Amino acid sequence: MAHVPYEQRWAAARKRFEAAIAKAKPKDAKPVAAALNGDSTVLRALKAGDLAHRRCAAGEDAAKDLATAAKDFAKVRKGYLAALVKALGDEGGRPGETFVKELSALEAAMAADADRFKTQAAQAEKDAASAEKAQKRWEANINGALARAAAGVAKVRAKPTPDTYNDLFPALARDLSAQLAAAKALDGLRADPDFYRRKLAPWAGQAGDGPPMRVPPDCTARQITDLIKEFATVCKGVVQLVKGR
Repeated sequence: MAHVPYEQRWAAARKRFEAAIAKAKPKDAKPVAAALNGDSTVLRALKAGDLAHRRCAAGEDAAKDLATAAKDFAKVRKGYLAALVKALGDEGGRPGETFVKELSALEAAMAADADRFKTQAAQAEKDAASAEKAQKRWEANINGALARAAAGVAKVRAKPTPDTYNDLFPALARDLSAQLAAAKALDGLRADPDFYRRKLAPWAGQAGDGPPMRVPPDCTARQITDLIKEFATVCKGVVQLVKGR
């Protein structure tokens, strides 16, 4: 349901009350109109409330300002209603009852909105802290996977044999691929983690059981060196993904 500005709600309630008094007590219409016009302090509180509500709706931390405006309105409406009673000589009968109820509802709405925005702000702060923790945890995990991958690349380059290579794959690629899958739940990445997951897929075993996931016993050192070079290139891209956050 769309928010109706407090000042607009006030103007509508005042108009209804003024019309009802003019009909029920015509002789009191003029003094009531004069008393109703003394609403500058009421309007000041409502304008402050509307401004705070707009700021809250825009994501600003203004719930306290809205709560203050609600309290100010609660104070000034009492004096305002007292002036109306004096102008009428009584409490205004049914029109007066209705008017008081509408102003009470307006006061309650302002207070409820302030509480709601305060709760939302607290939840947003909690969510932000949780997201930051998740991002830091992911960074630690993927940096660990990248460090293991770098150590594996160095090991294979130092000894490019099928046994050395097959001892490391597909575990290294699957380790990185799992962290890239977790990255999909994070915000702030400048590149698509799935792009690198697809690049890693052959080493992770998503393209069959052969190279580059595993190599046969007769695979040459040159072939193994070329495969590990390609893997290292993909890892460099993942490093840039992490640094580009």
